[in-house]
Amino acid sequence: MVETEALTSQLGLRAWFDGPLGKTVSRAVVEKSAELIPRTYYPIGLQLGPGPEDFLSKVDLGLGIHSPSVRRSKPQHTVATSSEALPFSARSIDLLVLPHTLDFSTEPHMVLREAGSILAAEGILVVCGFNQWSLWGLRRAVTPRPRPPPWSGDFLSPARVQDWMRLLGLEILGGKMMFYQPPVSATGLLRKTDFLEKTGDRWWPLFGGIYLLVARKNRLGLTGTKLRMSRHRPFGIDAMAPTIPRQTKIGGKSL
Repeated sequence: MVETEALTSQLGLRAWFDGPLGKTVSRAVVEKSAELIPRTYYPIGLQLGPGPEDFLSKVDLGLGIHSPSVRRSKPQHTVATSSEALPFSARSIDLLVLPHTLDFSTEPHMVLREAGSILAAEGILVVCGFNQWSLWGLRRAVTPRPRPPPWSGDFLSPARVQDWMRLLGLEILGGKMMFYQPPVSATGLLRKTDFLEKTGDRWWPLFGGIYLLVARKNRLGLTGTKLRMSRHRPFGIDAMAPTIPRQTKIGGKSL
């Protein structure tokens, strides 16, 4: 029974990502991630999570490994695995992309711990997810149970994800909030509300429906007290150069 429900959820999530709104979200995030990921050569890249778009196609990559759901222009290696227990050796992955993986994990913090353990020194981690504090999060909250995908996911706040990353010795290099528009599937209505993207960045920058974070594994692997004493670049909410994110202050607090 549990396996049947899980399969139904996966199929429903795949259908949503293949729909108008899902495609718009995925393609926009892929384009923005290509701007934020440091431009260098990555010997081994890994993408785990729902959605059909290929994030690894935008980077200079040696070997690419994907989830089975990802559409690829040429044959690549695929892996079907639990994100909470990754079958890779420590420090073996140079670029790891987790698109909405935390949203649909029962233990998102464990996923990040696994990600940190398999990343090579100076390896890059890309995390994309639905923002709990947004119109998208509100839509999820008012959707009656059982919620259909993607509203069946457990949306997180980007601030919490950043805290987890830093405690695991990951340095935030940059980020972007996106999709201030209401989560509607009608293509025409999406176009009519496109102006909200510019006004959202200016007037309510923390309430985008989608967050994108790019982090680098600290070579020394500092955690806990040592990490809090170390210097790190905070998450900027606007488009930024991959290695020079801006500091943003809201109400006197740095993010």
